[in-house]
Amino acid sequence: MMQLRLIFALRYAQTDGRPIKLLDCLYIGSVGAAMNKAGLKDEGITHILTVADKLSPMFPTEFTYMSIPILDSADANLLAILPRALEFLEAAREAGGKTLVHCFAGKSRSSSVCIAYLMQRERLNLLEALRFVRQRREVVMPNTGFLTQLKQLEASLGIPPAVIEP
Repeated sequence: MMQLRLIFALRYAQTDGRPIKLLDCLYIGSVGAAMNKAGLKDEGITHILTVADKLSPMFPTEFTYMSIPILDSADANLLAILPRALEFLEAAREAGGKTLVHCFAGKSRSSSVCIAYLMQRERLNLLEALRFVRQRREVVMPNTGFLTQLKQLEASLGIPPAVIEP
């Protein structure tokens, strides 16, 4: 299984190896972006938040890391990990840093954390935050469980939900 993960990680490094800028302080990507030391340095990345199970820091002496193990599963508890993740992102921003948030494919877990950050920091509703991230990284697709939890976050933050007209 580890060999298969390594093969896919190397494929992402070749085909999806650039951090994508969302805000001056916030980037998103796959494991490929997290493996691209030159790309990380080019963007001025100082912090890396890994939201995935069994992904070790690639350059532990070069960047400040936080790893939060979570599966990309509809029943995974995203809300339980968000306080630590968002605190890490905010501390990096306050220190003048730039953070790459990544999971394996850069589609669900990392996008869910970035969407939550945008909802909290920029006061965007879920739909606005999802569209904002998707405009910059088209493959973004939080799983259904994460979307449900992000909707709960939206309500707990007191952000009016989007009104979708027919």
